[in-house]
Amino acid sequence: MPTYAVCLAIISSALPSPAANSSLEGCANGTSSVRREWSALGKPERLAFVGAVKCLMDKPSQIPQGEAPGALNRYDDFIATHINYTHVIHSNGIFLSWHRHYLHLFEKALQDECGYQGSLPYWNWPWWASDLHSSPLFDGSPTSLGGDGYYNASSEPRANGNYTFPRGNGGGCVAAGPFANTTLHFKRTKGIPTTNDPNKLEYAPHCLTRDLNNGIASEYCSQSRVDGVLASPDIATIQSLLSDFVPGTPIMGPHNGGHYAVGEDMQDQFASPSDPTFWLHHGMIDLLWTRWQAKDPANRQYALDGTVTSLNRPPSQNATLDYMLDFGFLDKSRPVSTFMDVKKEIFDYSYEYVEGKGEPGEYER
Repeated sequence: MPTYAVCLAIISSALPSPAANSSLEGCANGTSSVRREWSALGKPERLAFVGAVKCLMDKPSQIPQGEAPGALNRYDDFIATHINYTHVIHSNGIFLSWHRHYLHLFEKALQDECGYQGSLPYWNWPWWASDLHSSPLFDGSPTSLGGDGYYNASSEPRANGNYTFPRGNGGGCVAAGPFANTTLHFKRTKGIPTTNDPNKLEYAPHCLTRDLNNGIASEYCSQSRVDGVLASPDIATIQSLLSDFVPGTPIMGPHNGGHYAVGEDMQDQFASPSDPTFWLHHGMIDLLWTRWQAKDPANRQYALDGTVTSLNRPPSQNATLDYMLDFGFLDKSRPVSTFMDVKKEIFDYSYEYVEGKGEPGEYER
């Protein structure tokens, strides 16, 4: 089976930027890493990833006090950054590149600050879509990312405008696994609040919740959806098929579908990285973009479409290769062009991927 090559990307908004992170410079020099599906990792590898994530949760925040009241630890720094830039990193021309580099920064933090020796794993949606609860990702075992939430009768079904999706059997705090009893520190936001919300980074503790939903996953994260994304003829189409949704209807792409299938914290457009599932979910998105680029590098490697604000609200300039992307306290600003080719600049990694549905564990190098 083929292995597809990749590397990572960047974007702009509100928290100030630090000086250049020297650990990122020049890392694409023969030290290529391979990102693998969660089921392909041995138990020690899964435990190492979980341990590194929990390590970040135990380290102090590096954001200056008062800048983000909800940032109590190093993991929170990544959530705060996503919250702060939400209105300029979704439903636009820099969604893919910003999140690509965001994943890379998280992976580097796990490695450099917590001694993690592996690569960022990903979640192959179709393999588990009909039975999330039995997947090695959500089975609640010590080598999972935790299970479903306790049943919460008052948990609200997920809504897309006037359309409401059927709820799952959870909705409460995560009941089992390494992230059970995890306290999140930023407020949970529903819908898309105004860009000038003065309290978006406030401290508002609550437990990590999940409401695993096989119906949503089976419909929106299926193999046919993945195949449709990969068959996109141009960048505008792949962006649309990944992330577009039609308000008031059950229509949405697998990016939204994966968030909705996991539960309320993952559905929160602002603070969704609060759930460690976020990193593996977006790893799959980056994998698909990487594979799509590799099919026709001459026309796709540096292809952009869209503006630099979400849904072009407010109206903004088109995304360009020289547009500077910001990451607050996580990294310095860099041009979009830096992040379009995964084997250049600061990136050097690939994905281990099996064509078609396959079976969990059926991998070849």
